[in-house]
Amino acid sequence: MSYPNAPADPSDAGAPGPGRPLSIVVVSVLLLLEALATLGAAVWYATSLVADGPVSLGGRIFMLVLIIAASIWQANVAFQVFRGHAWTRAAAIVWQVFQVIFAVSFLGAGGWALALGIALLVPAAAIIILTFDPRATAFFGDREPRA
Repeated sequence: MSYPNAPADPSDAGAPGPGRPLSIVVVSVLLLLEALATLGAAVWYATSLVADGPVSLGGRIFMLVLIIAASIWQANVAFQVFRGHAWTRAAAIVWQVFQVIFAVSFLGAGGWALALGIALLVPAAAIIILTFDPRATAFFGDREPRA
């Protein structure tokens, strides 16, 4: 079964257009922006590696590697969503659920913490909603992954 708006030319499968729903493009872009934000957090965290704290230097380096790995994983999920791999829905939703949990912890505070909570909550909610868009579901379920 093929997606009703699939491009006739397979060479066009990688381009956004009639064969790729707008919800898929938006989800991919939002996931990629989250990956870049996570990479930015890793850079910020790297600047504090030599500061004194309760965690040893080895623990801080491990945490930095973990943040970088999460950023790479999120970027990979963004690219695979764009290509149409169905497994990416689960990966994206799990990340977003954790992001919502993290965001809610900031919503009770004021000032910059409230702004951070909203900045984390809005894209997570958009990704969760758009991932279950009927066109996105059909895109994931009816065709082979795209190039």
